[in-house]
Amino acid sequence: MSTFEQGGEWNSDTLVGRERELAQFVKCRESSEASLQLISVYGTAGIGKSSLLDEFQRMASSHGDLCLMMDSEGFVKTPEAFCLRILGAIDPRRHEDRTEASLLESCIAALGELSKEKRICLFIDAYERMESMDQWLRDYFLKRLGGRILVVLAGRYALSEAWLLSSYWRRYVTRMPLLDLDLSAVTSFAESMHVRDPQAIQQIWRYSRGHPLTMSLMALLLSQENSGSFDEAEPGGYETLAYIVNEWLREVPGEHLRPLIEAACVLRRFNQESLSIVLNREMSAAEFYQLIRFSFIRKVDQGWAVHSLMRELVSREMLSRTPMHYEQLRAGALRHHYRRWLDARNKGDAGEHREAIELMNYIGDALIRAFMNWFELSPPHFETAQAEHKDELKRYVETRFAEAKDSLIDMYDPYSNQRFSFPLTAKESRYTVKHIDFDALFGLGYDVVRLMRGSTGGIIGFAVIIPINRDTLPYLEQAPRSKPYFGSLSPEMRNRLEAAPHTRAGWFIETIDTSDLSDVSQQTAMGHLLHDLIFTGELLIESPAPTVYFVETHKSLGFSIADNANHYDYDEEREAVTFVMDRQGGNAISYIHHMLRMTGQAHLIEPDGDPESAAQASPAAATIEASVTTMPSATAETASKPLTYAERIMNRPELTPREKEVALLLEEGCTNVEIAKSLYLSEVTVKKHLKSMMEKFSTSNRTQLLKRLLE
Repeated sequence: MSTFEQGGEWNSDTLVGRERELAQFVKCRESSEASLQLISVYGTAGIGKSSLLDEFQRMASSHGDLCLMMDSEGFVKTPEAFCLRILGAIDPRRHEDRTEASLLESCIAALGELSKEKRICLFIDAYERMESMDQWLRDYFLKRLGGRILVVLAGRYALSEAWLLSSYWRRYVTRMPLLDLDLSAVTSFAESMHVRDPQAIQQIWRYSRGHPLTMSLMALLLSQENSGSFDEAEPGGYETLAYIVNEWLREVPGEHLRPLIEAACVLRRFNQESLSIVLNREMSAAEFYQLIRFSFIRKVDQGWAVHSLMRELVSREMLSRTPMHYEQLRAGALRHHYRRWLDARNKGDAGEHREAIELMNYIGDALIRAFMNWFELSPPHFETAQAEHKDELKRYVETRFAEAKDSLIDMYDPYSNQRFSFPLTAKESRYTVKHIDFDALFGLGYDVVRLMRGSTGGIIGFAVIIPINRDTLPYLEQAPRSKPYFGSLSPEMRNRLEAAPHTRAGWFIETIDTSDLSDVSQQTAMGHLLHDLIFTGELLIESPAPTVYFVETHKSLGFSIADNANHYDYDEEREAVTFVMDRQGGNAISYIHHMLRMTGQAHLIEPDGDPESAAQASPAAATIEASVTTMPSATAETASKPLTYAERIMNRPELTPREKEVALLLEEGCTNVEIAKSLYLSEVTVKKHLKSMMEKFSTSNRTQLLKRLLE
C-alpha cells in the first residue's frame, strides 16, 4: 500500500475514451463529503482498470486528498492484515496491538480522525482476489466508515448480488463497467503513441477491437522504426492477444531488452535490486528506467509489475521456447523471496507473512501446476450465491445425480512434460454433490455457497466454504463431513476456533463440485479457488471426496491428514480422510520448508548463515539443512572436493525435481512405502517415478538404478 498526497506522474494523455468515468469519479468524490461513497469498477483483463485507478488517484491527490492504494496481489486476505496495511500506510512508524479486535477499532478510529482533516480515497485493485474478504468488508468494515471517505473497488467481475440487494449499499454504490473503446478513442490513443498513418490506425482498430492492452502493444509495435504495418497474409493470426504479445517481443528494439522483460514477467513485483538478483548480474539504472517506461508496466505497491495478462503470456512463451531458461529465472525468484522471508522472520518483521505468500507463488510440484493450469487466462469464476438461487442449485444437484457418467481426468504440466490421468466412475463423480443441505447452509447467515456459471448462464458447479467461528461451530459439529473432526476437538482447539461472529478462525471446505472435471477450464477454476484459500494464510480444513484425484491433489498442495477424523459419509465402502492446512504462527515455517522439500526445490535454497543457528531457529529449517546440499561454489577449493552422493543426484539434469527427491530417499535405503510416506505420495506414484528413472538410465532394478545415479 502506498500513500500519495501529491500529484502522481501518470501521463493521462494515453488514457482516452474514459471521460464519462472520470466525470462519475468527480461526482462521487463530491458526494462523499456527506457520506461514504463506493465505486465498483469492473471489466475484463487488460481493459484498463488499473490505469483508470491511477488517474483517479492523480486527480484526488492533486486536490489534497489522502490516497491509500491497495493491490490485492501478494496481500494476505485476513481482517488483521488488512487493518495493519491501512495503519502502516497512514503512519509506518506506529505499532499496534496485534489482536484483531483492537486492530479493527484502531483502523476505524484512525480513518475517522484523518477524514476530519482531509478527504480519504481508498483504492482496492484486483478485487476478484478478495473473495474471502468480501463479506467482512461489505457487512462489517466498510459500513463503519463515515463521510469524507471514497472507496473504489476494481476487479474483473461486478460486485455480487449481496451488495445490490442490500438496501444500505444501494444508496452508496456506483457501478462503473469498463467496455472496449470506440474508433475515436483508438485514433486518439494511436496519435498519442506517435502512430498517425490512417492505415496503421485502422489495423489497430480492426485487430484490437478497442481492447486497451491489445491497442497498447500493437501501437508500440507499429511505432517502432521500420515497422510500418502487419503482414496481411495471415489475417486470422492477429486476433489473439498471445500473438500480439509474442510479435511485439520479437520486434522489440535491441535484444538486450528481452531478458529484462522475461525476468520482470517471472517476478510478480520487481525493482532494480530484485531484477539484478534474478538476472544474476548487476542491472544498470539506465536499463531499469528504459524497462519501466513500457505501457504494460506500472508502479504498484512495493515496486513495479508487468500487466498480469502480459506476464502470463510471456511466461507461457518462455516455457515452450526455452524451458531451462524459464526454470533458471524461477529459481532465482524463489531464492530471492526465500531470503526476504528469512530476513523478515529473523527481524520479527510484520512483513513475514506477506513474504511467505510471495514465496508460495514459486512452490508447487508438477501435479499442482497441472491442476492449476497456471496459464489458463480466463477460467470460470465462483461467485457468491444468494438464497434465491437455492432452488436452482437443488435442480443442478438432481441433474448431476441423474446424468453422472464415467470420465477420465487428463492433466498436463508443460514445465516438467508430465501427464496425469485419473479415471472417475459415475458413482465417484456424484460424491461432491451428496448430502448437501442447502436449507441449512443458507440458514447460517454467511456467504457460504458459491456457484459457477457457464457461457450459457446455467450452473456448472458450486462450492461450500464455511467460516469457522462461534456461530458456525454448532453446524460443523453435526454435519456429516465435518462432524468427525469438529466433534472431537480438544478444549484448547475449540477455544481457538470460537472466533467472534463477524470474523473467523479459519475455513471448512464442505465441497467443491464441477459438472465436468474433465473440462480444463472447470478444473482450473477449482484449482484457483483452492489456491486463493490457501493464500489467505488461515487454517483450512476439508474432507474431500475419497478418489485418487482429490486425495493426491491435496497431498501435493501440502495438506496433512488429521488424526481420528475419518468417515464413510461419501460411500459406505470407502473411507474418507480429513485434511488440515495450518499455516498460522510457527506452522507457516514448517509448511514452507515441507513444500520446498516435497516439490524437489529444496536444493535451490542456499543456507543462510551458520547451519547450527538455522537449526536452532526452526526444526523444519534444520531438516532442510541436513538433507540439502549447498549450491556449488565457483571457487577452486569447492571444485577440488569430490561430490557427495546427494550432490551427484541433484546435479542430474535428466531428472525431474520429484524424481530427485525419490532418488535421495532411495540412496538413504528407504523402501517404496517409506518414500511414499516421506513425500506424501501413494506407493503407486513412487513406483512410477522409479520406473521412469530406470528407463532413463537403462536399468532394470533398484540396485542398478542407484549405482548409475551415484556414478
